[in-house]
Amino acid sequence: MTTLSPARLACNGKAGAQAQRARPDGHAGGQISLAPGASLGINAKSWAIRINKGQNDGFASETRMNTRVARFALQSVARNILPKSRTAKCLRIRAYNSEIQVWKHHEHGTAAFSGLQTCGSVWACPVCAAKVAERRRVELQAALACHRGGSGAVLLLTLTTPHQKTDKLADLLAMQAKALHRFWADRTVKAIQAEMGTIGHVKATEVTHGRRSPSNNGWHPHYHCLVFCGSGVDLARFDEAQRKDWAVRLYLRWAACCVKSGLGEPSFAHGLKLDDGTKAANYAAKWGLEDEMTKGHTKKALHGETPFDFLRAYLADGSDKQAAALFQEFAEVFKGKRQLSWSKGLKARFAIEETTDEELSTRVEEEAVLLGLITTDQWRDVLKVDARATVLEIAARSGWLEVQRYLWFIKDASKGVEFDGEMLKEARSLLLP
Repeated sequence: MTTLSPARLACNGKAGAQAQRARPDGHAGGQISLAPGASLGINAKSWAIRINKGQNDGFASETRMNTRVARFALQSVARNILPKSRTAKCLRIRAYNSEIQVWKHHEHGTAAFSGLQTCGSVWACPVCAAKVAERRRVELQAALACHRGGSGAVLLLTLTTPHQKTDKLADLLAMQAKALHRFWADRTVKAIQAEMGTIGHVKATEVTHGRRSPSNNGWHPHYHCLVFCGSGVDLARFDEAQRKDWAVRLYLRWAACCVKSGLGEPSFAHGLKLDDGTKAANYAAKWGLEDEMTKGHTKKALHGETPFDFLRAYLADGSDKQAAALFQEFAEVFKGKRQLSWSKGLKARFAIEETTDEELSTRVEEEAVLLGLITTDQWRDVLKVDARATVLEIAARSGWLEVQRYLWFIKDASKGVEFDGEMLKEARSLLLP
């Protein structure tokens, strides 16, 4: 791949045209210029005076970039645990016949790569999981808005089953799959759905583990279902008393299905919950977000640990072999499974496009602006010092010229020049606000 200088990149064909796309503030997005005779320089401390520290600053963008740094760190942990998986190659190897590009989303104040292979795994990859979950969340909210616009209602159905410390995750999922199939096919359940005017549901699968709880009841896979209902029925019936009646009747059928599937009888208090539209809306709004209220396996669990908590634990303590083993078991069991399952015809009803997780993981936002290209040699340098997140941070906060300065600085690492962690941290701190 031909190395592009800053000046050539600003006017080089397609890349130049995209890079100079107008920004909201009126400046040319991604355009790069150097004063005559200017040098990138090797003295890291001299870079500080050239940085516009106020550009794209703010709590929201800073939080997004900080969480992205954490995701890349956790992805590296997953790579160590799953060295032969696609996640081990995700955002590290150039995609076939593609250039490695850096894009900037000015509205959100973030940057992203394109032209790299992605695994698209919502289960094993913290980076892909975040991107896919956000896009799936948008789909959920669009469906909710459309359904409510047509005077529909949505309830949140939560289903759990008994589980023990000695249970294998694969065995639990197999029995739960049988119980779910029996439940949705049950005549009483279908009759209740008819009373509710149900047109379909979206099922989200979540998993936690209780290894650090006093009781330690092992794996805890469970399900949250957004039930789209209220079609052709009197919505006045959806009061507290009616909802409790439906919940009791549904619980009795769910308990029977669990027993028939070898799971045992779930408790009345926890086996099934049917919450109102407010909780359903809150669930859809927060699903997939990286914060303390996050839904899905990416969250930091209030009770027990999520699979990504295992990565955090192993990152903090490399001797926590149990965390690594449990994450490996989880990743192998859930490989190829859907995190969100829509009942037949529901997506088409709301005109939501059918897309795979891998397609979503490679999608570049339409509003994003191309900042520049990274050569193959430069990318090797980035990987050698584990600086993928740092490159995106610098691109988002300080611009493409500072990215090039950083790339110039770290290239000596591939020539045998000794760079310790403190030197790289110093370079990063000088480039970032």
